[in-house]
Amino acid sequence: MSFRGCEICKRPLEPQRLEHPTTRLCNEHHEAIQKYGGEFVRATHTENLGKAGSLKKNFGGVSVRMQRNELAIARLREDYERGKQQ
Repeated sequence: MSFRGCEICKRPLEPQRLEHPTTRLCNEHHEAIQKYGGEFVRATHTENLGKAGSLKKNFGGVSVRMQRNELAIARLREDYERGKQQ
């Protein structure tokens, strides 16, 4: 297994955080990012099963995928850098 460090503070991720393969934040920063909406946001897409060119909409299922909340990570990084300068 390769080293995974926190995207904000560069410390190694705790074992329980390593269980989540997509996370890049340590426990401390995982908690802190909640005030900005969390590390991930859900993006949904409704499938349209109607024929091409048809005005009738025949909606199928909804797919949901998790996207990294880049704005929240940027804000958290700014907070961290500001805290180091004080």
